[in-house]
Amino acid sequence: MLFKRPLRRALLPLCLITSGVAFQPQVHAQAPSQKPTVDARQAKAGKRAVAATPKMAKRARTAAVAGAAATAGAATAAAATAAAATAAAATAAAATAGATAAPKPPVPNSAEARLLNVIELVKRQELDAALRAAAELTSDVPNFRAAQLVYADLLRFKTGRATGWVNAPASEVTELLARNAVLDQAALAPAQDWQEQAHGLQKELQRRVHAYGVVPAAGSVPREFQQLDASVRHAVAIDASKSRLYLFANEKGKLRLIRDFYVSIGKFGMGKTAEGDQRTPQGVYFIGRQIPGPRLPDFYGKGALTLNYPNDWDRAVDRSGDGIWLHGAPPDQFARLPEASDGCIVLSNPDLILLMKTLDRQTPVLIRDKLQWAGAGERVQGRADDSFGRVLDRWQQAWKGADQQQLGKMYVGAPASDRFPKARLTEFFRFADIGMQQLSVYSWKDAQGEIRIVDLQIGSARAGKSLPLRQYWRKSGGRWEVFSEEVRS
Repeated sequence: MLFKRPLRRALLPLCLITSGVAFQPQVHAQAPSQKPTVDARQAKAGKRAVAATPKMAKRARTAAVAGAAATAGAATAAAATAAAATAAAATAAAATAGATAAPKPPVPNSAEARLLNVIELVKRQELDAALRAAAELTSDVPNFRAAQLVYADLLRFKTGRATGWVNAPASEVTELLARNAVLDQAALAPAQDWQEQAHGLQKELQRRVHAYGVVPAAGSVPREFQQLDASVRHAVAIDASKSRLYLFANEKGKLRLIRDFYVSIGKFGMGKTAEGDQRTPQGVYFIGRQIPGPRLPDFYGKGALTLNYPNDWDRAVDRSGDGIWLHGAPPDQFARLPEASDGCIVLSNPDLILLMKTLDRQTPVLIRDKLQWAGAGERVQGRADDSFGRVLDRWQQAWKGADQQQLGKMYVGAPASDRFPKARLTEFFRFADIGMQQLSVYSWKDAQGEIRIVDLQIGSARAGKSLPLRQYWRKSGGRWEVFSEEVRS
Protein backbone atom coordinates (compact mmCIF):
# COMPACT_ATOMS: atom_id res chain seq x y z
CA MET A 1 0.00 0.00 0.00
CA LEU A 2 1.57 3.24 -1.14
CA PHE A 3 -0.62 5.60 0.85
CA LYS A 4 0.45 6.27 4.43
CA ARG A 5 -2.77 8.07 5.27
CA PRO A 6 -5.61 5.76 6.40
CA LEU A 7 -7.81 5.07 3.38
CA ARG A 8 -11.11 5.96 5.06
CA ARG A 9 -9.81 9.35 6.24
CA ALA A 10 -8.02 10.14 2.99
CA LEU A 11 -11.09 9.47 0.88
CA LEU A 12 -13.68 11.22 3.02
CA PRO A 13 -14.43 13.85 0.35
CA LEU A 14 -14.77 11.12 -2.28
CA CYS A 15 -17.16 9.18 -0.05
CA LEU A 16 -19.32 12.28 0.22
CA ILE A 17 -19.14 12.69 -3.54
CA THR A 18 -20.17 9.17 -4.39
CA SER A 19 -23.07 9.36 -1.95
CA GLY A 20 -24.41 12.36 -3.86
CA VAL A 21 -23.20 15.16 -1.58
CA ALA A 22 -21.59 17.93 -3.59
CA PHE A 23 -18.07 18.87 -2.55
CA GLN A 24 -16.81 22.22 -3.82
CA PRO A 25 -13.33 23.53 -2.99
CA GLN A 26 -13.35 26.95 -1.40
CA VAL A 27 -11.17 28.76 -3.89
CA HIS A 28 -12.49 31.94 -5.44
CA ALA A 29 -11.05 33.51 -8.54
CA GLN A 30 -10.21 37.17 -8.48
CA ALA A 31 -12.14 39.11 -11.08
CA PRO A 32 -9.81 39.61 -14.05
CA SER A 33 -8.94 43.16 -14.90
CA GLN A 34 -10.97 44.70 -17.70
CA LYS A 35 -7.89 46.56 -18.91
CA PRO A 36 -6.37 44.80 -21.95
CA THR A 37 -2.97 43.35 -21.23
CA VAL A 38 0.16 44.36 -23.08
CA ASP A 39 0.14 40.84 -24.55
CA ALA A 40 -3.41 41.36 -25.86
CA ARG A 41 -2.51 44.66 -27.49
CA GLN A 42 0.56 43.14 -29.11
CA ALA A 43 -1.37 40.13 -30.42
CA LYS A 44 -4.10 42.32 -31.91
CA ALA A 45 -1.53 44.51 -33.64
CA GLY A 46 0.06 41.37 -35.05
CA LYS A 47 -3.25 40.11 -36.44
CA ARG A 48 -3.79 43.34 -38.32
CA ALA A 49 -0.41 42.85 -39.95
CA VAL A 50 -0.87 39.21 -40.95
CA ALA A 51 -3.00 39.59 -44.12
CA ALA A 52 -0.76 37.40 -46.24
CA THR A 53 2.27 37.06 -43.99
CA PRO A 54 2.81 35.66 -40.50
CA LYS A 55 1.55 37.92 -37.71
CA MET A 56 3.51 39.30 -34.84
CA ALA A 57 3.22 37.29 -31.67
CA LYS A 58 2.23 38.20 -28.22
CA ARG A 59 4.40 36.51 -25.68
CA ALA A 60 2.55 33.91 -23.68
CA ARG A 61 2.34 34.78 -20.00
CA THR A 62 3.75 31.74 -18.20
CA ALA A 63 2.02 30.77 -14.99
CA ALA A 64 3.95 28.09 -13.17
CA VAL A 65 2.04 24.85 -12.73
CA ALA A 66 3.40 24.27 -9.28
CA GLY A 67 2.38 27.67 -8.00
CA ALA A 68 -1.13 27.17 -9.33
CA ALA A 69 -1.32 23.66 -7.94
CA ALA A 70 -0.32 24.91 -4.51
CA THR A 71 -3.58 26.83 -4.25
CA ALA A 72 -6.03 24.79 -6.28
CA GLY A 73 -7.94 23.28 -3.39
CA ALA A 74 -8.69 19.55 -3.85
CA ALA A 75 -8.96 19.74 -7.61
CA THR A 76 -9.05 15.97 -8.01
CA ALA A 77 -11.99 15.80 -5.65
CA ALA A 78 -13.66 18.62 -7.57
CA ALA A 79 -13.22 16.67 -10.80
CA ALA A 80 -14.62 13.56 -9.17
CA THR A 81 -17.51 15.69 -7.91
CA ALA A 82 -18.24 16.65 -11.48
CA ALA A 83 -18.11 12.98 -12.49
CA ALA A 84 -20.57 12.00 -9.78
CA ALA A 85 -22.88 14.91 -10.52
CA THR A 86 -22.88 14.18 -14.24
CA ALA A 87 -25.43 11.38 -14.03
CA ALA A 88 -28.03 13.63 -12.43
CA ALA A 89 -27.23 16.50 -14.77
CA ALA A 90 -27.52 14.23 -17.79
CA THR A 91 -31.17 13.45 -17.11
CA ALA A 92 -32.12 17.11 -17.26
CA ALA A 93 -29.81 17.75 -20.19
CA ALA A 94 -31.37 14.93 -22.19
CA ALA A 95 -34.77 16.54 -21.89
CA THR A 96 -33.62 20.02 -22.90
CA ALA A 97 -30.62 19.60 -25.16
CA GLY A 98 -30.91 16.18 -26.78
CA ALA A 99 -28.24 14.71 -24.51
CA THR A 100 -27.85 11.24 -23.11
CA ALA A 101 -26.22 10.05 -19.90
CA ALA A 102 -24.47 7.10 -21.54
CA PRO A 103 -20.74 7.86 -21.40
CA LYS A 104 -18.76 7.57 -24.63
CA PRO A 105 -15.51 5.67 -24.87
CA PRO A 106 -12.64 8.18 -24.94
CA VAL A 107 -10.29 8.15 -27.90
CA PRO A 108 -7.60 5.65 -26.85
CA ASN A 109 -4.23 7.05 -25.77
CA SER A 110 -5.27 10.69 -26.04
CA ALA A 111 -4.04 12.83 -23.16
CA GLU A 112 -7.60 13.73 -22.18
CA ALA A 113 -8.68 10.08 -22.19
CA ARG A 114 -5.79 9.21 -19.92
CA LEU A 115 -6.67 12.05 -17.53
CA LEU A 116 -10.28 10.89 -17.40
CA ASN A 117 -9.06 7.38 -16.63
CA VAL A 118 -7.07 8.73 -13.66
CA ILE A 119 -10.16 10.50 -12.33
CA GLU A 120 -12.25 7.36 -12.83
CA LEU A 121 -9.71 5.37 -10.80
CA VAL A 122 -9.92 7.98 -8.02
CA LYS A 123 -13.69 7.74 -8.10
CA ARG A 124 -13.42 3.97 -7.69
CA GLN A 125 -10.94 4.55 -4.82
CA GLU A 126 -8.12 2.76 -6.68
CA LEU A 127 -5.57 5.35 -5.63
CA ASP A 128 -2.41 3.35 -6.21
CA ALA A 129 -3.41 2.72 -9.82
CA ALA A 130 -4.49 6.36 -10.18
CA LEU A 131 -1.10 7.56 -8.92
CA ARG A 132 0.78 5.34 -11.37
CA ALA A 133 -1.40 6.45 -14.29
CA ALA A 134 -1.04 10.13 -13.33
CA ALA A 135 2.74 9.78 -13.05
CA GLU A 136 2.95 8.25 -16.53
CA LEU A 137 0.66 10.90 -18.02
CA THR A 138 2.55 13.84 -16.56
CA SER A 139 5.84 12.29 -17.64
CA ASP A 140 4.60 11.83 -21.22
CA VAL A 141 2.78 15.20 -21.42
CA PRO A 142 4.65 17.43 -18.93
CA ASN A 143 2.89 20.63 -20.05
CA PHE A 144 -0.62 19.26 -19.27
CA ARG A 145 -1.28 21.47 -16.25
CA ALA A 146 -4.66 19.99 -15.31
CA ALA A 147 -3.07 16.53 -15.20
CA GLN A 148 -0.22 17.85 -13.06
CA LEU A 149 -2.72 19.32 -10.65
CA VAL A 150 -4.41 15.93 -10.26
CA TYR A 151 -1.03 14.28 -9.79
CA ALA A 152 -0.10 16.84 -7.13
CA ASP A 153 -3.30 16.05 -5.21
CA LEU A 154 -2.52 12.34 -5.32
CA LEU A 155 1.04 12.95 -4.11
CA ARG A 156 -0.33 14.82 -1.12
CA PHE A 157 -2.61 11.89 -0.32
CA LYS A 158 0.40 9.59 -0.51
CA THR A 159 2.48 11.68 1.87
CA GLY A 160 -0.34 11.98 4.39
CA ARG A 161 -0.86 15.71 4.03
CA ALA A 162 -4.24 17.45 4.06
CA THR A 163 -6.29 17.00 0.91
CA GLY A 164 -6.74 20.68 0.06
CA TRP A 165 -4.17 22.99 -1.46
CA VAL A 166 -5.62 26.27 -0.22
CA ASN A 167 -3.17 26.72 2.63
CA ALA A 168 -0.34 24.58 1.26
CA PRO A 169 2.89 26.52 0.67
CA ALA A 170 4.11 26.60 -2.92
CA SER A 171 7.49 25.29 -1.80
CA GLU A 172 5.91 22.08 -0.53
CA VAL A 173 4.16 21.42 -3.84
CA THR A 174 7.13 22.26 -6.03
CA GLU A 175 9.29 19.98 -3.88
CA LEU A 176 6.88 17.10 -4.41
CA LEU A 177 6.57 17.66 -8.15
CA ALA A 178 10.28 18.21 -8.70
CA ARG A 179 11.14 15.12 -6.66
CA ASN A 180 8.86 13.08 -8.91
CA ALA A 181 10.40 14.57 -12.07
CA VAL A 182 7.19 16.26 -13.20
CA LEU A 183 8.51 19.78 -13.69
CA ASP A 184 11.59 21.47 -15.02
CA GLN A 185 13.36 23.59 -12.43
CA ALA A 186 12.81 26.56 -14.75
CA ALA A 187 9.05 26.22 -14.32
CA LEU A 188 9.01 26.33 -10.52
CA ALA A 189 8.65 30.08 -10.01
CA PRO A 190 5.46 30.94 -8.06
CA ALA A 191 2.57 32.07 -10.26
CA GLN A 192 1.57 35.71 -9.77
CA ASP A 193 -2.08 35.10 -10.63
CA TRP A 194 -2.42 31.87 -8.66
CA GLN A 195 -6.09 32.24 -7.68
CA GLU A 196 -7.22 32.77 -11.25
CA GLN A 197 -5.04 29.86 -12.42
CA ALA A 198 -6.34 27.54 -9.70
CA HIS A 199 -9.96 28.38 -10.41
CA GLY A 200 -9.41 27.92 -14.14
CA LEU A 201 -7.75 24.52 -13.74
CA GLN A 202 -10.62 23.33 -11.56
CA LYS A 203 -13.11 24.49 -14.18
CA GLU A 204 -11.12 22.76 -16.93
CA LEU A 205 -11.20 19.46 -15.04
CA GLN A 206 -14.91 19.73 -14.35
CA ARG A 207 -15.75 20.52 -17.96
CA ARG A 208 -13.64 17.70 -19.32
CA VAL A 209 -15.35 15.25 -16.98
CA HIS A 210 -18.81 16.61 -17.79
CA ALA A 211 -18.19 16.33 -21.55
CA TYR A 212 -17.26 12.68 -21.09
CA GLY A 213 -20.44 11.89 -19.16
CA VAL A 214 -23.03 13.93 -21.08
CA VAL A 215 -22.91 13.57 -24.84
CA PRO A 216 -25.39 14.56 -27.56
CA ALA A 217 -27.93 11.88 -28.34
CA ALA A 218 -27.27 9.82 -31.44
CA GLY A 219 -28.58 11.58 -34.53
CA SER A 220 -29.09 14.96 -32.86
CA VAL A 221 -27.66 18.08 -34.53
CA PRO A 222 -27.42 21.78 -33.68
CA ARG A 223 -30.59 23.53 -34.83
CA GLU A 224 -28.71 26.11 -36.87
CA PHE A 225 -27.61 23.48 -39.40
CA GLN A 226 -30.86 23.50 -41.37
CA GLN A 227 -29.71 22.03 -44.67
CA LEU A 228 -26.24 20.98 -45.79
CA ASP A 229 -25.42 19.99 -49.33
CA ALA A 230 -23.24 16.91 -49.86
CA SER A 231 -20.43 19.21 -51.04
CA VAL A 232 -20.05 20.40 -47.42
CA ARG A 233 -18.01 17.49 -46.08
CA HIS A 234 -17.84 18.55 -42.43
CA ALA A 235 -19.39 20.97 -39.97
CA VAL A 236 -18.16 22.30 -36.62
CA ALA A 237 -20.19 23.44 -33.60
CA ILE A 238 -18.74 25.00 -30.45
CA ASP A 239 -20.52 25.05 -27.08
CA ALA A 240 -18.71 27.64 -24.96
CA SER A 241 -20.58 26.69 -21.77
CA LYS A 242 -19.03 23.21 -22.02
CA SER A 243 -15.66 24.31 -23.48
CA ARG A 244 -16.34 21.83 -26.27
CA LEU A 245 -15.94 21.68 -30.03
CA TYR A 246 -18.02 19.08 -31.90
CA LEU A 247 -16.88 17.80 -35.31
CA PHE A 248 -19.51 16.37 -37.67
CA ALA A 249 -19.16 14.42 -40.90
CA ASN A 250 -21.79 15.07 -43.57
CA GLU A 251 -22.88 11.68 -44.86
CA LYS A 252 -25.40 11.97 -47.69
CA GLY A 253 -26.93 15.09 -46.21
CA LYS A 254 -27.03 13.74 -42.64
CA LEU A 255 -24.64 14.99 -39.99
CA ARG A 256 -22.91 12.45 -37.76
CA LEU A 257 -20.85 13.42 -34.72
CA ILE A 258 -17.38 11.89 -35.15
CA ARG A 259 -15.16 13.67 -32.60
CA ASP A 260 -15.22 16.33 -29.91
CA PHE A 261 -12.45 18.38 -28.30
CA TYR A 262 -11.80 20.62 -25.32
CA VAL A 263 -11.42 24.30 -26.27
CA SER A 264 -10.67 27.63 -24.63
CA ILE A 265 -12.58 30.83 -25.44
CA GLY A 266 -12.15 34.56 -24.76
CA LYS A 267 -10.97 35.82 -21.37
CA PHE A 268 -14.22 37.75 -20.85
CA GLY A 269 -16.54 35.14 -22.29
CA MET A 270 -18.89 35.28 -25.25
CA GLY A 271 -20.59 38.00 -27.26
CA LYS A 272 -17.88 39.92 -29.09
CA THR A 273 -18.99 43.40 -30.12
CA ALA A 274 -15.84 45.52 -30.34
CA GLU A 275 -12.16 45.43 -31.16
CA GLY A 276 -10.06 44.36 -28.19
CA ASP A 277 -12.93 43.28 -25.89
CA GLN A 278 -11.31 39.82 -25.47
CA ARG A 279 -14.63 38.08 -26.12
CA THR A 280 -15.46 35.28 -28.54
CA PRO A 281 -18.13 36.04 -31.16
CA GLN A 282 -21.36 34.11 -31.49
CA GLY A 283 -22.76 33.21 -34.88
CA VAL A 284 -22.29 31.09 -37.99
CA TYR A 285 -18.90 31.55 -39.63
CA PHE A 286 -16.81 29.85 -42.31
CA ILE A 287 -13.18 28.75 -42.39
CA GLY A 288 -11.06 30.95 -44.61
CA ARG A 289 -7.48 29.76 -44.84
CA GLN A 290 -4.94 27.65 -43.05
CA ILE A 291 -1.81 29.19 -41.59
CA PRO A 292 0.85 26.54 -40.90
CA GLY A 293 2.70 26.65 -37.60
CA PRO A 294 6.12 27.56 -39.02
CA ARG A 295 4.65 30.84 -40.30
CA LEU A 296 3.38 31.78 -36.85
CA PRO A 297 5.00 32.64 -33.51
CA ASP A 298 5.10 29.82 -30.95
CA PHE A 299 2.20 31.35 -29.03
CA TYR A 300 -0.25 30.09 -31.71
CA GLY A 301 0.94 26.51 -31.55
CA LYS A 302 1.03 24.26 -34.59
CA GLY A 303 -1.13 26.43 -36.84
CA ALA A 304 -4.38 28.29 -37.29
CA LEU A 305 -7.66 28.23 -39.21
CA THR A 306 -9.08 31.69 -39.85
CA LEU A 307 -12.79 32.56 -39.56
CA ASN A 308 -14.74 35.24 -41.44
CA TYR A 309 -15.57 37.32 -38.36
CA PRO A 310 -17.05 39.86 -38.67
CA ASN A 311 -19.55 38.38 -41.12
CA ASP A 312 -22.12 40.51 -42.93
CA TRP A 313 -24.63 40.19 -40.09
CA ASP A 314 -22.03 41.36 -37.57
CA ARG A 315 -21.32 44.40 -39.75
CA ALA A 316 -25.03 45.11 -40.15
CA VAL A 317 -25.41 45.39 -36.37
CA ASP A 318 -22.14 47.33 -35.88
CA ARG A 319 -19.96 44.64 -34.37
CA SER A 320 -16.26 45.26 -34.92
CA GLY A 321 -12.93 43.56 -34.52
CA ASP A 322 -11.21 40.89 -36.58
CA GLY A 323 -8.60 38.12 -36.42
CA ILE A 324 -10.77 35.41 -34.84
CA TRP A 325 -9.06 32.07 -35.42
CA LEU A 326 -9.04 28.46 -34.33
CA HIS A 327 -5.43 27.91 -33.30
CA GLY A 328 -3.14 25.76 -31.19
CA ALA A 329 -1.61 26.23 -27.74
CA PRO A 330 1.84 27.62 -26.86
CA PRO A 331 4.64 25.12 -26.10
CA ASP A 332 4.46 25.53 -22.31
CA GLN A 333 0.75 24.59 -22.18
CA PHE A 334 -0.96 21.46 -23.44
CA ALA A 335 -4.25 23.35 -23.23
CA ARG A 336 -5.29 26.80 -22.06
CA LEU A 337 -7.78 27.55 -19.30
CA PRO A 338 -11.47 27.58 -20.32
CA GLU A 339 -11.58 31.39 -20.60
CA ALA A 340 -8.08 32.56 -21.47
CA SER A 341 -7.78 33.76 -25.08
CA ASP A 342 -8.21 37.20 -26.62
CA GLY A 343 -11.34 35.92 -28.41
CA CYS A 344 -10.00 33.04 -30.48
CA ILE A 345 -10.90 29.37 -30.08
CA VAL A 346 -7.82 27.58 -28.74
CA LEU A 347 -7.28 23.81 -28.95
CA SER A 348 -4.44 21.54 -27.91
CA ASN A 349 -1.94 21.13 -30.72
CA PRO A 350 -2.80 17.46 -31.46
CA ASP A 351 -6.47 18.39 -31.82
CA LEU A 352 -5.71 21.44 -33.95
CA ILE A 353 -3.52 19.35 -36.29
CA LEU A 354 -6.36 16.86 -36.74
CA LEU A 355 -8.78 19.67 -37.65
CA MET A 356 -6.31 21.17 -40.12
CA LYS A 357 -6.03 17.79 -41.84
CA THR A 358 -9.81 17.30 -41.87
CA LEU A 359 -11.54 20.60 -42.61
CA ASP A 360 -11.92 22.26 -45.98
CA ARG A 361 -12.05 25.92 -46.79
CA GLN A 362 -15.60 27.28 -46.25
CA THR A 363 -16.44 24.62 -43.64
CA PRO A 364 -19.24 26.08 -41.46
CA VAL A 365 -18.37 26.81 -37.82
CA LEU A 366 -21.24 27.50 -35.40
CA ILE A 367 -20.25 29.24 -32.15
CA ARG A 368 -22.78 29.57 -29.33
CA ASP A 369 -22.69 30.12 -25.60
CA LYS A 370 -24.93 27.06 -25.32
CA LEU A 371 -25.85 24.81 -28.24
CA GLN A 372 -29.48 23.96 -28.91
CA TRP A 373 -29.83 20.40 -30.18
CA ALA A 374 -32.57 18.98 -32.37
CA GLY A 375 -33.29 15.29 -31.84
CA ALA A 376 -33.15 12.68 -34.58
CA GLY A 377 -36.96 12.73 -34.86
CA GLU A 378 -37.16 16.48 -35.47
CA ARG A 379 -37.08 17.82 -38.98
CA VAL A 380 -34.05 20.07 -39.10
CA GLN A 381 -31.87 18.75 -41.88
CA GLY A 382 -32.83 17.94 -45.44
CA ARG A 383 -34.91 20.67 -47.03
CA ALA A 384 -34.81 24.07 -45.32
CA ASP A 385 -37.95 24.77 -43.30
CA ASP A 386 -40.98 25.00 -45.57
CA SER A 387 -41.66 28.72 -45.17
CA PHE A 388 -38.11 29.76 -46.00
CA GLY A 389 -37.86 27.14 -48.74
CA ARG A 390 -40.81 28.80 -50.46
CA VAL A 391 -39.05 32.17 -50.15
CA LEU A 392 -36.06 30.78 -52.04
CA ASP A 393 -38.36 29.36 -54.71
CA ARG A 394 -40.01 32.78 -55.17
CA TRP A 395 -36.57 34.43 -55.35
CA GLN A 396 -35.57 32.05 -58.14
CA GLN A 397 -38.82 32.59 -60.05
CA ALA A 398 -38.51 36.37 -59.75
CA TRP A 399 -35.05 36.24 -61.34
CA LYS A 400 -36.18 33.84 -64.05
CA GLY A 401 -39.11 36.09 -64.90
CA ALA A 402 -37.09 39.30 -64.56
CA ASP A 403 -39.79 40.49 -62.15
CA GLN A 404 -38.19 43.72 -60.95
CA GLN A 405 -41.12 44.59 -58.69
CA GLN A 406 -40.89 41.29 -56.81
CA LEU A 407 -37.09 41.49 -56.66
CA GLY A 408 -37.35 45.01 -55.25
CA LYS A 409 -39.41 43.63 -52.37
CA MET A 410 -36.85 40.90 -51.68
CA TYR A 411 -33.74 43.09 -51.52
CA VAL A 412 -33.03 45.71 -48.87
CA GLY A 413 -31.56 48.75 -50.62
CA ALA A 414 -28.41 47.80 -52.51
CA PRO A 415 -27.01 44.76 -50.65
CA ALA A 416 -23.22 44.89 -50.32
CA SER A 417 -23.23 47.27 -53.27
CA ASP A 418 -19.60 46.84 -54.25
CA ARG A 419 -19.95 43.05 -54.35
CA PHE A 420 -23.59 42.65 -55.40
CA PRO A 421 -23.51 40.36 -58.50
CA LYS A 422 -26.66 41.79 -60.15
CA ALA A 423 -25.22 41.88 -63.67
CA ARG A 424 -23.90 38.34 -63.45
CA LEU A 425 -27.20 37.02 -62.04
CA THR A 426 -29.08 38.72 -64.87
CA GLU A 427 -26.76 37.03 -67.36
CA PHE A 428 -27.19 33.57 -65.83
CA PHE A 429 -30.96 33.76 -65.56
CA ARG A 430 -31.26 34.22 -69.33
CA PHE A 431 -30.86 30.45 -69.68
CA ALA A 432 -34.05 28.39 -69.52
CA ASP A 433 -32.43 25.52 -67.62
CA ILE A 434 -31.04 27.72 -64.85
CA GLY A 435 -31.57 26.50 -61.29
CA MET A 436 -30.31 26.45 -57.71
CA GLN A 437 -27.69 23.82 -56.96
CA GLN A 438 -25.64 22.74 -53.93
CA LEU A 439 -27.97 24.53 -51.53
CA SER A 440 -26.99 24.88 -47.86
CA VAL A 441 -28.99 26.89 -45.31
CA TYR A 442 -27.91 28.02 -41.83
CA SER A 443 -30.13 29.82 -39.32
CA TRP A 444 -29.19 32.31 -36.64
CA LYS A 445 -31.20 34.31 -34.13
CA ASP A 446 -30.00 36.78 -31.51
CA ALA A 447 -31.20 39.94 -29.79
CA GLN A 448 -30.67 41.95 -32.99
CA GLY A 449 -32.81 39.74 -35.21
CA GLU A 450 -33.27 36.49 -37.09
CA ILE A 451 -31.31 35.64 -40.21
CA ARG A 452 -30.61 32.87 -42.70
CA ILE A 453 -27.25 32.35 -44.40
CA VAL A 454 -27.62 30.65 -47.77
CA ASP A 455 -24.82 29.11 -49.81
CA LEU A 456 -25.83 28.02 -53.31
CA GLN A 457 -24.74 27.83 -56.90
CA ILE A 458 -26.74 29.15 -59.84
CA GLY A 459 -26.06 26.56 -62.50
CA SER A 460 -26.93 25.97 -66.13
CA ALA A 461 -25.90 23.10 -68.38
CA ARG A 462 -26.29 25.34 -71.42
CA ALA A 463 -24.11 28.02 -69.88
CA GLY A 464 -21.51 25.38 -68.99
CA LYS A 465 -20.65 27.13 -65.74
CA SER A 466 -22.10 28.08 -62.39
CA LEU A 467 -22.15 31.10 -60.10
CA PRO A 468 -21.41 30.40 -56.38
CA LEU A 469 -23.32 32.79 -54.11
CA ARG A 470 -23.59 33.54 -50.39
CA GLN A 471 -26.69 35.39 -49.24
CA TYR A 472 -27.69 36.86 -45.89
CA TRP A 473 -31.47 37.09 -45.41
CA ARG A 474 -33.08 39.00 -42.55
CA LYS A 475 -36.63 38.62 -41.24
CA SER A 476 -38.24 42.05 -41.07
CA GLY A 477 -41.92 42.62 -40.37
CA GLY A 478 -42.70 38.97 -41.02
CA ARG A 479 -40.96 39.01 -44.42
CA TRP A 480 -37.58 37.68 -45.52
CA GLU A 481 -35.28 40.17 -47.28
CA VAL A 482 -31.78 39.86 -48.71
CA PHE A 483 -29.45 42.40 -47.12
CA SER A 484 -26.17 40.95 -48.42
CA GLU A 485 -25.30 38.91 -51.46
CA GLU A 486 -21.91 38.18 -52.96
CA VAL A 487 -20.06 35.77 -55.20
CA ARG A 488 -18.15 33.24 -53.09
CA SER A 489 -14.50 32.94 -53.92
